[in-house]
Amino acid sequence: MAVPRFGTQGRAQRGAPSQQTLINFDLTPEDLESYLDEYVIGQKEAKAVLATKICTHFRRVRYMLERGGRFQDAGFVKNNVIMIGPTGVGKTYMVKLLAQKLGVPFVKGDATKFSETGYVGGDVEDLIRDLVHEAEGDIERAQFGIVYLDEIDKIASSGSLIGPDVSRTGVQRALLKPLEETEVDLRVPHDPVSQLEAIEHYRRTGQRKRRTINTRYVLFVVSGAFGGLEEIIKKRLHKQGLGFMAEVASKHDAEVNYFRFVKTEDLIEYGFESEFVGRLPVITVFDPLTVDDLYEILCNPNSSVIVNKKRDFRAYGIELVFEDEALKLLAIQAEKEKTGARALVRVIERALIPFEKRLPSLKARFLVVTKELVEDPQAMLNKLETSFREREWEERYHRALEEETERIKRFIEARQKNLMRTKGLKLTPSRMELAIALHRRDDLDLHQALDELFILLRQVKNYERSFERRTGFKVSFSDEALDLVLKHIIERDQGVYAYCDRILNLLEYGLRLVNERTGRVQFVIPPEAVEQPEEYLNRLVRQTYYTKTS
Repeated sequence: MAVPRFGTQGRAQRGAPSQQTLINFDLTPEDLESYLDEYVIGQKEAKAVLATKICTHFRRVRYMLERGGRFQDAGFVKNNVIMIGPTGVGKTYMVKLLAQKLGVPFVKGDATKFSETGYVGGDVEDLIRDLVHEAEGDIERAQFGIVYLDEIDKIASSGSLIGPDVSRTGVQRALLKPLEETEVDLRVPHDPVSQLEAIEHYRRTGQRKRRTINTRYVLFVVSGAFGGLEEIIKKRLHKQGLGFMAEVASKHDAEVNYFRFVKTEDLIEYGFESEFVGRLPVITVFDPLTVDDLYEILCNPNSSVIVNKKRDFRAYGIELVFEDEALKLLAIQAEKEKTGARALVRVIERALIPFEKRLPSLKARFLVVTKELVEDPQAMLNKLETSFREREWEERYHRALEEETERIKRFIEARQKNLMRTKGLKLTPSRMELAIALHRRDDLDLHQALDELFILLRQVKNYERSFERRTGFKVSFSDEALDLVLKHIIERDQGVYAYCDRILNLLEYGLRLVNERTGRVQFVIPPEAVEQPEEYLNRLVRQTYYTKTS
């Protein structure tokens, strides 16, 4: 992603770069939420909160930096986020997607691996140093990164220890300054290499070398499953006897996500210090995934679960396709394991490993994952050993491909409005088919395939403008002709300019004749001009001649 630069008025704030280099931020919360919708199923509230608060954080950083030092003393309260939810619901995935979309450095760590500074274990400041590494040594860019800390619930104090709780309360305290603002020395303490470099620098220059990074604008997102927190919330709710408890009490406990009622006091009782919780002002809650959610994840053409499995088989030259009933059964099996989307990988591997082992030796070209295959993989493999070349399986393969195409179309149609807003791309039925073709042929996720299609479309429009500058004729392909141009370019894997040159160089002679006879300079190119340019040219010249003589 290109990193735009902008100047500032006045003196830069402490910790901010003098020539601020900031992420691409013409984005809105709805832009980020729409992007998440393409990859993440469900979690509507969590997506809205994360997209909004992360967007606001970087917008506000940009706003303050553009105005220089005038806000230096006003304080800066960061939108650090705490995410609560069971394993496998997409917490890490969502933050990674947002960092990727924003183009900011991103690092992930597990809270259990860190200790209070001065004790054995990882130093929490190592996360900040890792940001510089992710930014390829660019300290200015690293100052606008995102640090994601998982398993944060594991550093809640147990409340039963005597003496310093090094692995829990101590880590909370060590995180207080980075969560707000501190200068982190990029030289790792007690690292022999760093010490030797510092000694060598001092020997050469007579000055101490000190490189630091300020955490003022580094956004922290922490997450955990928070086992046991629900009991604390339930106890508080029942004690308070609030009005909505009558509705909650009427439901089975399994139907209620008590995390939705979490308050700061619950987190403090759970074992977090008030100063620590106070530096995480935004709380967002994730819901457990239902069977329907898991099925939708499998149907999502951007789902890494299915995409990665298809690539495993494609590495052997085998096309993998799933019937709809097989996907529903896989979702049911995964839900029983209660580990969220991670269970999808497990149940798919369990069903397909025998085929992944055997089919390459059989030189199979495709595998249709059916309900029967998921129910009893070994029995299906035994059957396929002797019959996988029969016409019945090829017909079933093509039917499954059609099912898959319909699932992808439904996915695109549900996001048609967002695509128009974010990409300015009008998706005709033909263009939808082309995006699906790119998705399959080039092994792209659907978002990438649509981006590729948008780039090709923009190149054709650029060619139309360059043709006008060169010849003086304003030409534009009709929608049908444009779809045909895109189809030929993709099928023939040909460059846009080379293809359009071939078509319009043939037509240019006829356009000049028409211009000489009629003075016409604007032309809409129909699909027949793309399919059979010479015949179209002859017809255009004849029509112009008869019109002129009559």
